[in-house]
Amino acid sequence: MDQQQARQQAERFIDQLRRLEDGDPSAADALARLFADDAHLRNPIADHAGRAQIAAFWRSYRASVGTVRSMFSHITTADACAGLFWRSAGIGPHGQPVEYEGVTLLEFDDAGQIAGFHGYFDSRQVRIEAPAH
Repeated sequence: MDQQQARQQAERFIDQLRRLEDGDPSAADALARLFADDAHLRNPIADHAGRAQIAAFWRSYRASVGTVRSMFSHITTADACAGLFWRSAGIGPHGQPVEYEGVTLLEFDDAGQIAGFHGYFDSRQVRIEAPAH
């Protein structure tokens, strides 16, 4: 996979993430289909392996963030990988402001699917409140 193909795959990921953030209920599964069957997804608060766990992660992400929008300031690519620089902001599920920024590194396999997702952000910026019982 060359740099142009890596950029196209990164843009597909961003498009599906936007669908998810816009509330499309099918977007979590669409995002998961961009990942290889044996892919891994890691960030400071999650570690998932396999497409089913990754789909569950995206559903959980959507449920936990309320209304949020991720803005991507830079996309860098090399053969079979991409770096996404982003900032997410919005309103959490309980009305609290949500704002954090970071970098996501995507590794692609020979078929162009995401084999590795590595998210880096300050987990202290992410506060997910559980609803009262």
